[in-house]
Amino acid sequence: MKETPIQDMQDVNIFRFTPERKSGQFSLRQLFKRRMLQFIQRVAHSSVVRTPLAWAGTLFGIAWASPLTAAGLLLALPIVVSRGHVQLVRGHTVALLVRGPLADFMLRRHPFGVMNAMAIGHVVIASDEGLSSRVLIHELTHVRQAALWGPLFPFAYLASSAWAALRGKDAYWHNRFEVAARRSEKRF
Repeated sequence: MKETPIQDMQDVNIFRFTPERKSGQFSLRQLFKRRMLQFIQRVAHSSVVRTPLAWAGTLFGIAWASPLTAAGLLLALPIVVSRGHVQLVRGHTVALLVRGPLADFMLRRHPFGVMNAMAIGHVVIASDEGLSSRVLIHELTHVRQAALWGPLFPFAYLASSAWAALRGKDAYWHNRFEVAARRSEKRF
């Protein structure tokens, strides 16, 4: 039998040997990728990594919202001095809960109407009678929003109210920040 010489290199590429894999078989490279991904997921979900990252995010949020928190502390100071009390609330975020007779008086005579509570930065001023778990969750949502938006939060809040009013809707009920706070209440 006489062999003919290969004339074109394309003929060689056609006959390359590639082993067929059965379904479920992985190459060494795919196996390495899969194991590496599992390792990264395990490390990312471990408390050794998550806890410091969560605290770093909380501290950054507190620092970013510090101008608002300073205003909240100035408003809370007379409440605390006049027989009020302060409580640290920890959950998804950290906040100071301030209550007392002066807080009740202020919230009943608020320029925008009677309120059960209000959040200014990381300070929540609440009335003794109207504070419930749902109200606290609502206000803590505003605290998280303030931590996210920082000193821009009042402007973003007012812009959202103005946008709702321009569309012919209620400026409070259709404000995107209030909608998010009511949604978090429902998850309670």
